[in-house]
Amino acid sequence: MSEINVLEHMLASTKRVTTAVVLTHNIDFMFAQAILVNRLRKCGAPRLTIFADAGCAAGSFKRQSEIAHLVGRSFRVVPVDLGTGQRFHPKAIFLAGSEGARLAVGSGNLGHGGWSGNREIWTHFDFPGEGGAAIAAFRDYLDKVCGLVEVTEAVRATVLEPFRSEAWAADLPEPGGLLSVPSDTSLIDQMLGGFDAPPLSFDLLAPYFDAEGIAVCEIAKRVPVPTRVLIQHGKEGLSSPAAAKLPGSAQIKGVAPLDSHRQTIHAKLYAAHYSDRVTVIAGSANCSRAALMSTYGGNAELMAVSQLTALEYADLLEGIRISDGPPDLPDVAPNDDWDAIEAPPVRVLSASFENGVISVRCNFSGAVPPQIRIVLSAVTIIASRGEVGTYLAEVAEPGSRLWVEADTDAGPVRSTPMWIDHEAELRVGRPEMNVQAKLGGHEGPISSDGLIDIFTLVVEHYNSPVPWAGMAKRRAASPAIEYDVNDVFSEGFGQRSYAKVLGGAQFETNEWSLMNDYFRAVRSVHQRNDEDDPPDDPDADPPEAKEPPARPTPLEPSQVQKLGRLIDRAVRSMSTLTFLESRPPARLGADIRTAALLLAIARDRKGMDKTKVDTASAKLFHVLFTGTSDAPPLLDVYAEKHPGATDVMASSDLAAGMTLWIADLINRPDAGPWFEFAASRLAARHPWLVQGKEDVLDSLERLSVHVAGISEALPEIWVSWVRGGAAVQALIERLIGAAVPAAAITRSRISRGEIVWVADQFGVTQADFDRKAKGQFHLLRDARMALFMGDRAIPVVDIVDHMGFPAVMVDTIKRILTPVETDRASVRHSRG
Repeated sequence: MSEINVLEHMLASTKRVTTAVVLTHNIDFMFAQAILVNRLRKCGAPRLTIFADAGCAAGSFKRQSEIAHLVGRSFRVVPVDLGTGQRFHPKAIFLAGSEGARLAVGSGNLGHGGWSGNREIWTHFDFPGEGGAAIAAFRDYLDKVCGLVEVTEAVRATVLEPFRSEAWAADLPEPGGLLSVPSDTSLIDQMLGGFDAPPLSFDLLAPYFDAEGIAVCEIAKRVPVPTRVLIQHGKEGLSSPAAAKLPGSAQIKGVAPLDSHRQTIHAKLYAAHYSDRVTVIAGSANCSRAALMSTYGGNAELMAVSQLTALEYADLLEGIRISDGPPDLPDVAPNDDWDAIEAPPVRVLSASFENGVISVRCNFSGAVPPQIRIVLSAVTIIASRGEVGTYLAEVAEPGSRLWVEADTDAGPVRSTPMWIDHEAELRVGRPEMNVQAKLGGHEGPISSDGLIDIFTLVVEHYNSPVPWAGMAKRRAASPAIEYDVNDVFSEGFGQRSYAKVLGGAQFETNEWSLMNDYFRAVRSVHQRNDEDDPPDDPDADPPEAKEPPARPTPLEPSQVQKLGRLIDRAVRSMSTLTFLESRPPARLGADIRTAALLLAIARDRKGMDKTKVDTASAKLFHVLFTGTSDAPPLLDVYAEKHPGATDVMASSDLAAGMTLWIADLINRPDAGPWFEFAASRLAARHPWLVQGKEDVLDSLERLSVHVAGISEALPEIWVSWVRGGAAVQALIERLIGAAVPAAAITRSRISRGEIVWVADQFGVTQADFDRKAKGQFHLLRDARMALFMGDRAIPVVDIVDHMGFPAVMVDTIKRILTPVETDRASVRHSRG
């Protein structure tokens, strides 16, 4: 009970936290946003969710609403309303990440007093370590709390995510070490039933008691041993008439802090003394009927059980002085207001905003009205009650807080203010927010140090899962543009005037802005002028020319090494199905195009080891999109598992980013001799990935000027890629189940590495072989090796002239079926 800052103690050796959960009765919003959020940023910036008593949270926010601007955006507060006469009263801090979990169960509310100023007791648990049973019990309690408040799936997924996704969670032992209510068994029965034998003596320390002293008398009655009831001098929570009911075995002793008589002793402790140990039960529960003697009709409480030696117990109480006699107890119960819980005419339980719709849940003391008025900072809107009791209304931007007004039988009523949960922002994890913060507010080329900083933050983001919860509620995405084969091979496909970009004056290189747009999962396409903006004045003076920003200085050798390590880490993070499954579709699409852009910028940086970038880039591309010798492409697995995901992922910026990625890898040895064929197969399987939306040419032009520096070449490469995909798809459709013009095949041998058609799919020959003998093939669709007679393998390049395709398509097929080692010429502008 010494003065220990529980937050600093929890964070002292904690790194890479992804999830933070706080349970509290009262809440200081300013402490949460100014102290807690900022401190958590230093240990991984986890998603923070706070469960607080609804009445206390409403009262605190009423006082602090004008300055508590981060709630509902940077962290979530979930008000828990248990009903009249019941309080949500547990206190706990839970931090979890890939390395393990830490838990503190105690008596302090979220604020300066509860976490550092008062005399509190906190019990700490770590896993891996000896605290596994308590952390498993907290998992179950947290799940129960989610049920008490009927949280959304987004909240439940966020707070329970570590127990579902982290490796250490599978090794948790059976739950134990915590006592809690609501439960089928009251806390007093759980506490006393856990004693394996009658103790020699008993200590009870609490700041509050029920008015009649029923709970303390019940404990003294059921534990008939010498008992010390410890009550703070000057802050007595028990009346003298209630104390007079105690049996003779119970003695009231006054306690006070050693250093300051004004400091509050807010700890709750129940200690059973044995000859060889002290069983300590400490946590949130006061000595009251609502806390100790109820099952489902009282408070929600949480207590931790620990076994201490007599010396350890003495150390626990070292911060207080215990008197020989009692304090001056009042004649009247001092805590009448504790039992009198306010029941306002209307209380807002939650307010959330997503996709232009605001949802409000309310609790009314009387009849429930069919409509309410939602008062925002700029407008008042009418909301009707939905099927599940939630009031819904459409609004463009609700701001940060609201009030609810309603007409009742007693007249119009108005709630206290309530914060608004902006769901899209709350789903963004801290690592993702850190990247956005880094990218915002910059223009021009990215400096070498800036590039390293971005890679560092992006790698952290790639290693942090993004909740899927709530994604299904998003409005349906528009599908990608679909071109038929006639469109693709028509004269002029993909061509447009390049006068806008070739002028160049208003298109200085702006890697920062492009990266910012590519990284954002929502509205990732760059902002264009609003249709309502006034047209430019043709007679106005032209804008003053800006001095172009300086190009980044070449990388230093130490920077090259650091950037290389970061690229390897990024590639490792993205090269697993676990990574893809940790991303909802919109986020995955943004992460892929961000990776493409970052790799291109890194490769272009003077002084960078380009071979290093090519090797890492090719590895990631093949794992994600073309598959390996023993595994199918991860994107195929993801798309098959999540129907409809591709419509959400598709964007013109993704198509442009993928084109840039392919442009960097074509003709690079690390990409392999058949890279263009692999890329064309990708376009055939996933046309949405290459074709983009209606503004795809805008995205290609913008990327050409601001990063690629190749003007018209990138759109030309995109056209070539689209045509390659259409040609491969047409070839597949013609070959499946069709008679092959055998007369076109005049040679008897097939060389190693050729593309053939075998078993109704493309394959790659693994060695030179005679067509009359068996040959081994890597089957691209099935991602496996197989043996077939050589005459079943059709060398595609031999028969394509006999399949009735237009000449332009035949030329395309022959080009992509010619390996790089022969006479292939580069199809992209060289950027060094």
